This record gives sequence, structure tokens and C-alpha cells, in this order.
Amino acid sequence: MSGVKDEDDESVSKNGQTKRGGDPGASRHGNFINYYQFHPAEERVRQLPRELLIPNRPGQNFVALDVGCNSGDLTIELHKFLSENLPDRKVSILGIDLDPVLIERAQEKNYHPELVRFECLDFLSDNRESIVADYLSQRQVDRFDLSFCLSVTMWVHANTGDAGLEHLLTELCSMSESVLLEPQPWRCYRAASRRLRRAGQPELDLDRLKHRSDDQLLRFMNSVISDQAGFHRTHTSAENDWGRRLMLFQRSSQWSGQVE
Repeated sequence: MSGVKDEDDESVSKNGQTKRGGDPGASRHGNFINYYQFHPAEERVRQLPRELLIPNRPGQNFVALDVGCNSGDLTIELHKFLSENLPDRKVSILGIDLDPVLIERAQEKNYHPELVRFECLDFLSDNRESIVADYLSQRQVDRFDLSFCLSVTMWVHANTGDAGLEHLLTELCSMSESVLLEPQPWRCYRAASRRLRRAGQPELDLDRLKHRSDDQLLRFMNSVISDQAGFHRTHTSAENDWGRRLMLFQRSSQWSGQVE
């Protein structure tokens, strides 16, 4: 990307300026304590494709999932966004994160617990299914209308390998009508590993990964979501200030139109 001072540093924007909050520090699972200082939730919401998030499935409830919700700022903004764009639906959202400290912070700032819920949960853990099934059952739906997985795929991929990333995507599709992804480019993998090294921690084991470039990563994720799960990619955003794109995938039964 042109104009970037150091392509391996996530805290530098496309125009070469240091982002708000500066260097995020080192993290093995992406659970940065100050994440929203350098990726403000309001800016993320402005990128959402409003015309593509309107549900085709009838019903009173609109139920969403935010995987890797951190301290909840973006989850709360997502609920506000969905509620404003779906005035005739009762919108509820479940935010999950594997860090108990971040979830505690999210719960403290949650002023609408009847509509926004936070759970400390590893999406790939064995107890996820029962918690998610109970949440959906309480809202009388079989699947989430929309699941957000924003800047999460790298952490699952780097820590659990190609099979872990495939498992994340297939499981996410199995419980969702639509999935909105914001995958990290390969430079972010290198940046995360380098920050761990600088902090005196073991680096991420990137050599074991088969899919190790932007093109390979996108082809792999498209293959899993489209070929295996039967979803259509119906929207890809322009690149944002931190060099990532939003990709919306919709279940075939809920989709009509042109495939990207």
C-alpha cells in the first residue's frame, strides 16, 4: 500500500499517519485492552453496507452475533446501527470474546442488557454450541440473521492453523443467514508476530500455515464460505484506513441478485 511508513505496523494508516492510540502493543489472541483507541467503533459502523443488511427473512426478531467483541464498544454501535435501519424489528445482539476482563468491561458499559448481551466465550470451544443454541431459542429463531466477524480471522488462523480458520468459517455459516467478515491482510500477521517478539514473547508460528498471502487467504475463505457452505459474496467494500475490506456473504436461500 502506497504511502505507508511501515507496512508491518497496524497502527499506521494508508496516508502514512499514526492512528489514534498509536502502537496497540503485543497480543497473542487480539484481545487488546485499548483496541478502540486506534480503531474507533463509530468509524467502523460508517463502512457498513446499509442496503445489504436488510433481512429477507420475515419475523419480529432480528438477532445478530459479534464474534471477538473486545470491550463491547463496536457491539453497542452495531446494535444502534441495526435498530436505526430496522425500525420495525426487535434487534438483539450477542457479543462474545475469550477475554474475561474485556467482557467485564463490556458488561459495565451495557445500558441495554435486555437487547445487548455479552458472554465470555471462545467461539471454537466445546461449550459454545449450548450457549448459542440457548440464546437463539430464547429469541425464537434457528439462526442469527447476521454475524459479524471483524478483524478476527487472523487470530484464529495464526493460533489454530488452517483447519481452525476453516472450522471458524463453517461453524459461523452454519448458524447464520448472513456473515460480514473483515479479514486481516498477511502484513498484519507479520506485524502481530513481530510485536510479540519485541515484547519478549514467543512469535506466532506462521510457517505452519499453508495460506500465507492475501490472494491465498481470500481464495481459501471464499472456497470455504461459498463452495462448502453455499453462501454468496454479495458485497465487498472499498479498503478502509487500516487497509482492510468488509465482505458480506449471504445464505443462498436468502439471496437474490448478482454475485461479486
